[in-house]
Amino acid sequence: MNNSEKISKDSIDDELLFAIAFSMYAEYSDKQKLSQLRFYQSATNVYKNRNVNLSAWPLQEAAVELKFIEKNNIQCFSILDKFYPERLANIKDPPNLLYLKGSAHFNIPQLISIVGTRQHTYQVKKVVVELLEGLSHLKMGVISGLALGVDGIAHESALEKKIPTWGVLAHGLDTIYPNQHRRLAISMLQNGGGLITECRQKTPAMTFQFPKRNRIVAGMSDATIVIESEVKGGSMITAQLARGYDREVFALPGKIHDTKSKGCLWLIKDNIANMYYDPTHLLENMNWPTKEKDPIENKLPLNSIDKSIYLIIQSQGPIQEDAIMSQLAISSGILARQLLELELNGFIHLQAGNKYVCV
Repeated sequence: MNNSEKISKDSIDDELLFAIAFSMYAEYSDKQKLSQLRFYQSATNVYKNRNVNLSAWPLQEAAVELKFIEKNNIQCFSILDKFYPERLANIKDPPNLLYLKGSAHFNIPQLISIVGTRQHTYQVKKVVVELLEGLSHLKMGVISGLALGVDGIAHESALEKKIPTWGVLAHGLDTIYPNQHRRLAISMLQNGGGLITECRQKTPAMTFQFPKRNRIVAGMSDATIVIESEVKGGSMITAQLARGYDREVFALPGKIHDTKSKGCLWLIKDNIANMYYDPTHLLENMNWPTKEKDPIENKLPLNSIDKSIYLIIQSQGPIQEDAIMSQLAISSGILARQLLELELNGFIHLQAGNKYVCV
């Protein structure tokens, strides 16, 4: 910047500019920054009360970042912002600042993270699809890391089920890593989800950034489900972080000699994770509402004899065939045929004593 573009002390009154600058401020650790923000309730107040030397705050760099996010329609949330993810704000080491591209509607009733290895087996897609199908009645979202493998399958499957999904990045929003997921990222943005990072632009995807990314994945979720993992890897870090945040962790069991199941089995063995059995098991463990069965009106034609028979059994069962026939003006042959049809279609069951009950 030339001298005419430099920021003067009198012109600085933008809280977001201060928040970005404070996130870059090298004199405090992240923990100290969090403490200062919560005590003074704004980055502006931190500046006014704790620092008299303007040059110590990287305001010029912050102004460049502010222009970038404004130009690219990126949202930026301080830990004090009302739009900051509620679950993430409650962990012990939340990011002081988050950048978001896409929807900020992640403060929804249920939010899960699905993580796992990049080199997965053929069963992963089926497991993830069945999981999301079993939870699709919830007002939920899916978090993952946009990595190749299980992460990508989690995002793709959520999109197929019309569930919003957010990818947490270990780099700035000026790029997408891996590049193979660029189209996937665009689809997530277009379908109610988004991309989240604590990194400013031009931050590369360095190795040390990924564990920091994983704490956001764990911290934003009510439950973390590890589908497949070796004993070492990012998924194991995410699972242990989630447990440390008092969030629920589930792991898919597998064969004891399968390296891709070793991590999940270890998590279960050490009581870090519950065994994931099926969606109903997860719902019960989380004390979330189970999927309600469709009412009979949605399954049978209105005013049909099937519906009449079903409603009698539903209200009076266990009930024998004679008792049903006494209430309907139909022959025993027609009744027997309709009872068999209802039983074959899974609506009723014949118990001992020739008594019918609804399933």
